[in-house]
Amino acid sequence: MATKAPTTPATDDRQKSTKAPSRTQVVGHSVPKVDGLALATGRAQFTADEIPKGTLIGMLLLSPHAHARIRSIDTSAAEALPGVHCVLHHGNVPRIAHTTAGQGYPEPSPYDTFMFDNKVRFVGDRVAAVAAETREIALKALSLIKVEYEILPAVLDPEQALAPDAPIIHDEPDISSFLPFDPKRNLAAWAEATVGDVEKGLAEADVVVGGEFETHYYAHAPIEPHVTLTYLDPNG
Repeated sequence: MATKAPTTPATDDRQKSTKAPSRTQVVGHSVPKVDGLALATGRAQFTADEIPKGTLIGMLLLSPHAHARIRSIDTSAAEALPGVHCVLHHGNVPRIAHTTAGQGYPEPSPYDTFMFDNKVRFVGDRVAAVAAETREIALKALSLIKVEYEILPAVLDPEQALAPDAPIIHDEPDISSFLPFDPKRNLAAWAEATVGDVEKGLAEADVVVGGEFETHYYAHAPIEPHVTLTYLDPNG
């Protein structure tokens, strides 16, 4: 009578498997961008390409001065222009401080910006906004807004801004920051840290490179300007 050979216990699958791990299909590979062809051929659709009929056009009145206080603003003529639905400025909007940065909460950058302020701090700063039925009407309304400015000394250099006698850019009392900041010295924030012996590390380094580097203010997505489409719910 035939007998069956004794069997050995099965080994762990992880031990007996010699199959190489599967390769990824995307990571480490050059893959076509989903909207690449549309972008390259100019057929991509952006916010401004899908404006519903009857949408109001919003336009901004921008500051011609690098640093000035708004002494008065008269929007009566603009508001009376047929086709104008709304004119906003620091005198008729809530004063709510916010930051222009976008890190996670708590946002470390200063809350030192307002939708509209009674002070402008750079050429192109917001002074007023108009919502009208057409672009032409909005432009006409902007030209009818009368603004009286008190021109203030401008600060155009970061090192100059730190000088003891430099003009104070943010002198408003209702700004705040999660990190230490000193508006009276034009300091938005600072942080201090010591890791190891810096002087010893520099002394033992084979090469020490030092320098000053500057970069301009830039937008992160230049292919499309900042465009917003919003609406009011007629039912509240």
